[in-house]
Amino acid sequence: MLTRAVRRRQDLRFTQLASAAPSSRILDPKNEYDTFNAQKSSSPPPYSLPSLAPDLSKIIMIDHTIASAPPSMDATRSKDYVRGNIWEVEVTLEACLQIHRWDRAITILAQLRALYAGNEPELQRLYNKVLQAMVFDHIWNRSSDNIDRINGWVENHMKKANVSPNAQTFALKIKAAMATLEGRRRDRTVRRYWDMAKEYNVDWEVASLREILSDGDLGKLSEISPLELDADMADNAALDDEDLLVHDDVLSEPALPSVRETVQKGFGMPSLQKSLSLFNDYDHLAEWENLKTADAEVRQAYARQRQTRLERDALAAATDRWKVEHDNLTKMGVAPAMTHGKVGSLMWTWHEKLAESIKAELERVTEAEQMQGGRLSEEIRLRTEYGPLLRLLEPNILAALTCTSTITFMNRLGLDDPVKLARLVVEVGHAIENEINVQYKAQKEKLRQARLSSDNKPSRGPRDYLAELDEIPPRIAWSSTQAAKVGSILLEMLFDVAKLNIVHRDAEGRKTIFQTDAFERSSRNVNGKWAGVVLLHSAFVEMLSKEPVADLLVKQLPMVCEPRPWTGYNDGGYLVSETNVIRVKSADVAQKEYASAAAQRGDLDLLFKGLDVLGQTGWRVNHDVFKVMLEAWNTGQAVANLAPLIDESVNGPEMPENASPRERYDHYRRVEAYKNMQSGLHSNRCFQNFQMEIARAFRNETFYLPHNVDFRGRAYPIPPYLNQMGADNARGLLLFSEGKQLGAHGFKWLKVHLANVCGYDKASLTDRAQYADAHMDDIRDSVENPHSGRRWWLSAEDPWQCLATCHEIVKAIDSGNPETFVSHLPIHQDGTCNGLQHYAALGGDIAGARQVNLEPGDRPADVYTGVAELVKAEIKKDAEAGNSLAIELDGKITRKIVKQTVMTNVYGVTFEGARLQVKKQLDDALPELKQKKLAMSASTYVAKKIFKGLGSLFEGAHDIQYWFGDCANRITSSISPAQLEELSGPQQTGPKFDKRKRSRTIPLAERAMIEPRDFRSTVVWTTPLKLPIAQPYRIPNMQPINTHLAQIILHEPNITESVDKRKQLQGFPPNFIHSLDATHMMLSAIEAHERGLTFSAVHDSFWTHAADVDILSSLLRDAFIRMHSEDIIGRLAEEFKLRYKGHLRLAKIKLNSPLAKAIKSWRSNNRTKIAKTSSVKKGKVNNAEKHQQYWELAQEYNRQKLLTSDNPEDVAKGRRIVTPASLFEQGDGEKYLKASASLGESATHKVPESQQDPSSSAVKEALSNDEIDESHDVDMISTLEPILDGAEKPNPSPVTEAESAKKKTPEKFLWLWLPLTFKPVPQKGDWDVRRLKDSVYFFS
Repeated sequence: MLTRAVRRRQDLRFTQLASAAPSSRILDPKNEYDTFNAQKSSSPPPYSLPSLAPDLSKIIMIDHTIASAPPSMDATRSKDYVRGNIWEVEVTLEACLQIHRWDRAITILAQLRALYAGNEPELQRLYNKVLQAMVFDHIWNRSSDNIDRINGWVENHMKKANVSPNAQTFALKIKAAMATLEGRRRDRTVRRYWDMAKEYNVDWEVASLREILSDGDLGKLSEISPLELDADMADNAALDDEDLLVHDDVLSEPALPSVRETVQKGFGMPSLQKSLSLFNDYDHLAEWENLKTADAEVRQAYARQRQTRLERDALAAATDRWKVEHDNLTKMGVAPAMTHGKVGSLMWTWHEKLAESIKAELERVTEAEQMQGGRLSEEIRLRTEYGPLLRLLEPNILAALTCTSTITFMNRLGLDDPVKLARLVVEVGHAIENEINVQYKAQKEKLRQARLSSDNKPSRGPRDYLAELDEIPPRIAWSSTQAAKVGSILLEMLFDVAKLNIVHRDAEGRKTIFQTDAFERSSRNVNGKWAGVVLLHSAFVEMLSKEPVADLLVKQLPMVCEPRPWTGYNDGGYLVSETNVIRVKSADVAQKEYASAAAQRGDLDLLFKGLDVLGQTGWRVNHDVFKVMLEAWNTGQAVANLAPLIDESVNGPEMPENASPRERYDHYRRVEAYKNMQSGLHSNRCFQNFQMEIARAFRNETFYLPHNVDFRGRAYPIPPYLNQMGADNARGLLLFSEGKQLGAHGFKWLKVHLANVCGYDKASLTDRAQYADAHMDDIRDSVENPHSGRRWWLSAEDPWQCLATCHEIVKAIDSGNPETFVSHLPIHQDGTCNGLQHYAALGGDIAGARQVNLEPGDRPADVYTGVAELVKAEIKKDAEAGNSLAIELDGKITRKIVKQTVMTNVYGVTFEGARLQVKKQLDDALPELKQKKLAMSASTYVAKKIFKGLGSLFEGAHDIQYWFGDCANRITSSISPAQLEELSGPQQTGPKFDKRKRSRTIPLAERAMIEPRDFRSTVVWTTPLKLPIAQPYRIPNMQPINTHLAQIILHEPNITESVDKRKQLQGFPPNFIHSLDATHMMLSAIEAHERGLTFSAVHDSFWTHAADVDILSSLLRDAFIRMHSEDIIGRLAEEFKLRYKGHLRLAKIKLNSPLAKAIKSWRSNNRTKIAKTSSVKKGKVNNAEKHQQYWELAQEYNRQKLLTSDNPEDVAKGRRIVTPASLFEQGDGEKYLKASASLGESATHKVPESQQDPSSSAVKEALSNDEIDESHDVDMISTLEPILDGAEKPNPSPVTEAESAKKKTPEKFLWLWLPLTFKPVPQKGDWDVRRLKDSVYFFS
């Protein structure tokens, strides 16, 4: 049945795009590409886009600042009560209902009734949930356990709890009566509840609950009690299945050689090959051959069935393989747990023993639940808490999941490395939860299909009752605490049964076998704290390196059918496996709530449509490139970007004889560098090994890549191994599954594309096409003799993509008529430092727009070269003035030296990060600087020049960056109106809470002081696609959790945590720009799809067929013009004013200012008043300044309430109140405010006062790459050190390292509370975005 979200999306209509201003550009008649583009753009198809200025009054606003941790209750009242918060209690209730533990469920319902006291909607929902479970259990399983409860549910249970019935209650009661009663008794009961529904005025709502009352039920109801039904209720339209294709020439393809396996510690190729066996299943190939003549529906259903099997049967397939290996070894008389046995056999042995242990544990759980009276031990309490959750899966499935998820997680982190126990238990617990969700979803789909195919009741299993509803609310997610409790008991049992038989031989060759644990537990000092860790026995690690275990990798593979369209927050993508549309960490509660609310309201329909376009693009493997790549791979040599096969027996450089201490030190460093190099190459080869095997398996498939987005809206393919965002080898393997004739100009775009992937992308389009013509012999030789010829393709910047283009060009020529040649090769249109393109448009920077190809031009501009030339000119000027460092660098600065710093500047790189980037490039290009001990001062000098050059080109962008930083600084230093209301007095009384947990969120009025945790306001904004973005950076709270294994410390995420101010400030500018480029991509994808184009994207690199490049280029420009024709920054400022209205912020002014002196005098006069309130809370206030902040906040809040009152007398009274804020207003306080340096050293030309060497290893690691491809995402938030706070000051020129290390006395400031306001939006420059219409090099 079509959901409301799907109908909304189908009915979506776009408003017409306002036409851009006519072009004033003079075309060059000699330039065939100018003429061609003019012809193509003279009469383009109608272009439409949604309104990009949504009504600000309708933005989603969720106040998380007063949200407290979920309430919990003293669980000692009853042994059946659940320890934990209200969500954890409800999860346990759901589990008890599903496993038919009715008495326990009723007890837990009583606990929830106390927690939800006074909240009737929630209580109605809970009582209906329990009633629903009992009703469907009674209907489908003919269970008589709950007849009395069902009969008396409304009159007894709900009435005693003061909970009124609603439409769902009556619908369930009517359903039960019609399904289980007969004759007069049935009619009498149905009439009774129908009449009650009328009394409550919900009768028509009852009739509309089609998820409960079927067509047959409504027919019976109309016979018993006459009613009229809306014809719309009978709408049972189903979603059309998508086309699912497999190439028809599968059976005729000659066999390919196998992929040479890389020996690796982890899941190597035997595992993946077995997981991919479905694609080499000759039964499937024969079946597909038979289906060639079948109709489309049959073929589509078959392909969907294959995809479902891939997702659903992975776990069963793994355990089946373990059993086969075990049985084979047993027949050979080999002990299955011997170290020379197969790993699969060993896993089967553990699986069987673990399954038995789980069965025994479940019996102990039953005994614990039946215990009566007395105080229960911790062990018994734990069993009653995790027992219902364990029962949701069969023991054999629990055992298999525990084995696979444990080894998978440890492999991901490194089999040789210790894994923190706290992380491992949570990971295993969530793996169990995910499988429960998959089975739950599969049951719903199975019943839905059965209901569509027959009016009769389908056969039911004992746990299928919840699947009756087509639109059941999603299951409540497990908390980290619940996952840890489940994971810990399963791991405890696994550690007990997982044994290895180790063979030891003495000097005389006598063999001794002894048994040891496969998992070793110990404690390690991690970051200064002792933590429990788990390690794998070295013998087992060695076994895994040779015979890896099958994992659930198959769930991360491309799909063999089109993904499900996105219709909700976690509804779309894979057919069975559940995936969220937004990639958020478990701690990011706010973003989940914002996104879920937006999805439910229909605000994300455009985003969903864009993701569907990306997911519906079909792909196939390029056979020509794959054969060459496979041959190169199997040699073990380094070819293009393929990592070589490493000989790990080579230990690296040898120690010189009679080495001095200095030489020994240098030797150890060289050996360490050699081993790091080996490790990196080995890791790359292992990853590429996966890619090769997946490509081999999918070589005859049309496959699809479901996409979702990160919290900023940037799209990513969910399958991680083979996709368009991979490196050159992955991209070179990809072709569109659907081809398109090249047409009149497609062949020229093929040649342009060849020049681009060869690195010749800064020339004009005509010169690029001529580049291909000049190398036509090399192109053909690359195709005919890729390994034995001149190997010209290997000199390209992207060799594998170059080879793929060579094949396409040769095929087009050999076809006899290139215009009719059907091409499958994706052609790229890449932006020029896309972040700076958006900044230049936002700031109206004329010079910057020219450097990033927003301005029309005859040749493409290159911002990296432009900045390099500015730096060279500055250095030459200093050299002429006699600067010795400039003389050393004069004429030696290249584009490569400045590129990384220019590129990452827009993403928030700090000055220290920029200096390290420059230093690395200088070390490579000018090693003599290091010998002369000038490397550090030279890198500082050059980094300053780069920042200065950027500032001169992007002056408007610099002002906007500072405005972004100032806004974030003010928001994260503010207290919300909801928090301010707490100042009025204590909160309402409620149930008895756990004091230990409640103490974390004591209201302001009870604490009487300001704490850092009170600053909870995060930066939130809405993109033009109506996606609300809440930055996720908060300071985590940790709490101890008792488990069977040990007490562990967990981060239980909630929105009561204070914001991480530094990350909020640093993250906002790049995140906002990313949200704009994501919007541009999504709008382009939607329009490309509506025009019939095949479309894919890698952030700011857009792909389509060669024949459609000009159409794509035109719509890319139109989308950008449409976006930036709106006042994006002005709208953001208005949204901030609305979203943060009424906030008060903690500001700082200069301590030596006249205003600061006036405030200090005022505080001195009010010291007595403040002192009187400092002892109100029985001595709890132990920090005078925090209490003073609280007292002044209360005073300012009271003043603001009076000033905003409708009563003139109150307003006059407010004006008479004197506070630091009123003194600020009277004394022109803006000029004394602390200058925001939140973006100081990461803004476009800001250099910090001091340049200290960064100590963060993450910085060095982030800068380890020689080049960063601008088509890839650069995450400076997590990899570069935090931006320093401090006032801006003039910076002395750092000539020597000694001078740069001098410390300055920091300026002092005075705090005060001010109403949250924002600085005026920076004035925009004169550049007109409509000029972009004629810039053919905007994306090229």
